[in-house]
Amino acid sequence: MIRTLLNAVVTISLLSLNTPAQAQHLDSVAPDLIFDERILSRIDYGLVCPSGTAKKLAAPDTHLGFITQRDQRQRIEHTTQIVPLSKGIGFGVDVQLPEGTELRDVEISVFHPPYIGTDVTEESWQSDLLPHASNLNFFMFEFPFEMVAGDWALQASHQGTLLYSVNFKVVDPSHIPNLSSYCSGALLS
Repeated sequence: MIRTLLNAVVTISLLSLNTPAQAQHLDSVAPDLIFDERILSRIDYGLVCPSGTAKKLAAPDTHLGFITQRDQRQRIEHTTQIVPLSKGIGFGVDVQLPEGTELRDVEISVFHPPYIGTDVTEESWQSDLLPHASNLNFFMFEFPFEMVAGDWALQASHQGTLLYSVNFKVVDPSHIPNLSSYCSGALLS
């Protein structure tokens, strides 16, 4: 018993010596993720490949003044917070709500480095979050000015309450070749 206790103390001591270096490394590999467990029952995040039909919806607080909404077949294809900077690849967040919960007029925001040739670093639009449904909101690289590597984030707020915030690291595709052509077979229009 004493030997087991001594081994546990030594193991904990060794782990505590490594914690600062490990935490710094983990921060660079897996950026922050925050979600309100009192309101959301599940969260998923990662790569989204475009598919199905798309339509434009007015979104005055975006750079182009609209968002492209795709049909409900969209889903998180691969869980990651590291995203290749490749045209046609998207990244997003999907949440589930507890039974009986419905949130209308949720503000979805995307924060990113300045678009090429602009000072635009934030865009937002309104969305509803419904029970028993996909509540996926995502950003997809479609236009040349959007092709900016760096720290990006997707957030959702309802009536001043932050529902979730997920940070993504958008990197040169050559750094993550296994993900750089992940959506190559998907519809890119």
